Amino acid sequence: MGSLPPKDVAIIGAGLSGLSLALALYQVSIPSTLYESRAESFSLGGGITLSPNALQVLDHLGVYERVRQKGFHFDTLEFKNENAETTDVYYFGSEELYGYRGFRIIRDLLVDELKAMLKERRVEVKYNTKFSGVISESSETQSVQFEFADGSKSSASILVGSDGIHSTVRRYILPNAAPTYSGFMAINSVVPRSKLRIPDSYHLPATVMAKPGAFLLVPQEVDGSDLLIGSQRRFEEKDREGWEQLSSDKQGLLDMLCENKSEWPDLVQSALEGAPLQNMGIWPFYGIPRLEKWASAQDRVIIVGDAAHAIPPTAGQGVNQAFEDIEMLALLLSKLSPKAPLSKALNFWQTYRQERVDKVLDLTKQMNAKRLPPAEQAKLPPGTIWKDEGKTHGDGGQLQWLYQPQLQHQVDSWFAEQTR
Repeated sequence: MGSLPPKDVAIIGAGLSGLSLALALYQVSIPSTLYESRAESFSLGGGITLSPNALQVLDHLGVYERVRQKGFHFDTLEFKNENAETTDVYYFGSEELYGYRGFRIIRDLLVDELKAMLKERRVEVKYNTKFSGVISESSETQSVQFEFADGSKSSASILVGSDGIHSTVRRYILPNAAPTYSGFMAINSVVPRSKLRIPDSYHLPATVMAKPGAFLLVPQEVDGSDLLIGSQRRFEEKDREGWEQLSSDKQGLLDMLCENKSEWPDLVQSALEGAPLQNMGIWPFYGIPRLEKWASAQDRVIIVGDAAHAIPPTAGQGVNQAFEDIEMLALLLSKLSPKAPLSKALNFWQTYRQERVDKVLDLTKQMNAKRLPPAEQAKLPPGTIWKDEGKTHGDGGQLQWLYQPQLQHQVDSWFAEQTR
């Protein structure tokens, strides 16, 4: 069954992936309703870096044009040694090579724009509505019934979980799947650019490599007037209460970040000296083991984004991959037919998306290795550490597979094969 586009879709979670999925479904004439456990005023905080693969999706949805003047545009992140010499380059975008520059934006600004666009289109978002579980689903009736913490119930043709790494929806599909800790944690802060002693002609964003490891400096705000700063380290896993306690110990975090301060170059030392205590934060790197299924047995319950494939942030692809998920899923749902039913479409979607996620995870591991202290890097086998072949070739094109996925073409080609 499932040989026609769904009549309606329920989306659990109104973060970036849920909001953008609702917009993508609207664009293909599929009604949806979002359910969010938090209040409408909730803040996700911080900034995100969007690369061309995500910006292509946001452009298709009409979002990029509305936010492009609200963030910081750049092409490359440079790896610098202690003498401020460039040792490597990583492309986050390039209008010439990939169609879009890299784009750093405050997360709440993007969320607010998505909310505004959904409101303009009269797509309903129900806040303070906590999803508690699926009651039943049926491929025969092409529906799923579900309930909320207050005891109320609802139904839809399809339910999509965009409820993050600790997904409640995922527990229905795979009860034993749980996030796994990578062994790494980032300590970060946001510092006014004016506090840093930046050498003349010094390229930012940059990752400064020195004896202690890697230190990240990424401009944000439209004019780059603030910088996200931080460093990752191996760190023992804690339970939720332990992570919360660590996160609240702002002075302890700053002290950890300032360890070996004298071994960093002056630019990094100035960033550490200027770091406001209240801005200190952590990001433990969790991921999701490779999942057998992103959909339930009857294909009426689906997970996307971090619920399906949470990716550590080292290569900056977590939310970017979620945007790929939602565009491709919406396109597939809109074209269902007897020759291309829901079950086959979801199998194609997950297979294609998983192949890309696997490649991103490999890239992420290489970037993690690149940020290790030199003493640890020396112990690694050849090929473990990422290197920009594109710089050697002079074109930076080694990331074309990542930044130009051509999702619409992939979907159209698959449907053409099914209907021959």
